[in-house]
Amino acid sequence: MDKPDDPPAVRGTPWVSHGPGDTHGVPPTDQTGRTFVSRQDLDDADDILFAHPPRKVTRWLCGCGEDWPCPDVRFAQLVRHASVRAVP
Repeated sequence: MDKPDDPPAVRGTPWVSHGPGDTHGVPPTDQTGRTFVSRQDLDDADDILFAHPPRKVTRWLCGCGEDWPCPDVRFAQLVRHASVRAVP
């Protein structure tokens, strides 16, 4: 959440580049009108955002609420796998 003393240039919707020949919109500027970023910075940011899309991640939860296997389950599995069975 923005603090009331943040400069107006950091609030609101960020500027989005639509490609090298983009004539729509203007890059973000400070109160004096200077731009914060270069065109190369914007191109690099677009490349990074394209290469790092969000992914849906599914994870298992233990009955105790921690990620499965929780430390108790790991210990129990270790004990079970390490047990020596007597041969009759």
